[in-house]
Amino acid sequence: MKAATLRDETLAALQALAWDQWSQLGVSAAAPKRREERAVDPEALLVFTLEVGRGDPRLFDEVLDWLALNEPLISVHRLRNLCTGPADRALVDAALAWTARERRRERPLATKHTTKRPELKALFPSLPTPTTDLDPAFSRHGLARAPLTRSGKSQPPRLHDPICFVLRLRRLLGVGVRAEVIRTLLTIRAPRISGRVITQSAAFAQRNVREGLNQLHEAGVITTVDVAYDRHYSIQHSDWAALLGLPSAPAIPLHYDWIPALRALTQVARWLQQPGLDELTPYVRASQARTLVAAIDADLRYAGAPTSANAAHGADFWDEFVEIVRATVRHASGPPAGKRPRLTNQLATGP
Repeated sequence: MKAATLRDETLAALQALAWDQWSQLGVSAAAPKRREERAVDPEALLVFTLEVGRGDPRLFDEVLDWLALNEPLISVHRLRNLCTGPADRALVDAALAWTARERRRERPLATKHTTKRPELKALFPSLPTPTTDLDPAFSRHGLARAPLTRSGKSQPPRLHDPICFVLRLRRLLGVGVRAEVIRTLLTIRAPRISGRVITQSAAFAQRNVREGLNQLHEAGVITTVDVAYDRHYSIQHSDWAALLGLPSAPAIPLHYDWIPALRALTQVARWLQQPGLDELTPYVRASQARTLVAAIDADLRYAGAPTSANAAHGADFWDEFVEIVRATVRHASGPPAGKRPRLTNQLATGP
């Protein structure tokens, strides 16, 4: 398979995944193919979408429309914590700057240039790069695009839908560490969960997570037990199900390791969009793919990719890479319509 073919296939699947998730959160879109039973991670989804949406301007702009309406439900601190490099940070900071301008109801202004600024990159590579009338929120962060005006089509999320579980907890507990701690303890079906796992899932600094855990323990909401050299935490699922008006503990939405899965898929998407991959020799292309897989191996294993089978050598690794990418996309996209997602405790047990 050519790299360009894999690129087009993968980007189409990732954009479909983003549309499917956002359509159930209130973004104006076609009806989703299936009802998502897994609790969303809104910040991980947003970082992911800002990258894959560069190939789908409508997706990018409709998600920003949603963000302008629902920004109080989003943790800016957590959003920035999930950025893995300058490309993520530029996209996130530009999106936040645009959202701040929109929520202040300021009149959108364009930055005019008589010539193209060389430091700017096109936000949407498939569209002509604008040289005048740039949106200042994006040009300030090195991204060139025409001024963005909200479509106004987004709706608030339906907080009782399973996908919106963490957003509902944020309405109850506030946008911060405690909502993420409770979300992790409730959605990971394990008798007890280590502080390390909770910190990874919460995506806040370890000190902040520890403080939140201590506060919840003092309030009698969670219990603790020391196992080996790590403290583990547990929660009464049935009590929380009753509090939230759910029929039983199994009705609490399921956990999925969105942070590592979407982080890995973002890196794969960026790598596949490099120019000239098909001009490389099969050996060099496969070698570069192997380097990428090695760099994101831990995230891929959390995402359910068969990386442990990568015994292929030389140019033959390319076919294996294709299957790794496809398996990761399939796993993140979830089960077919009508099937409940498989219970996963990857974060509780490690890859």
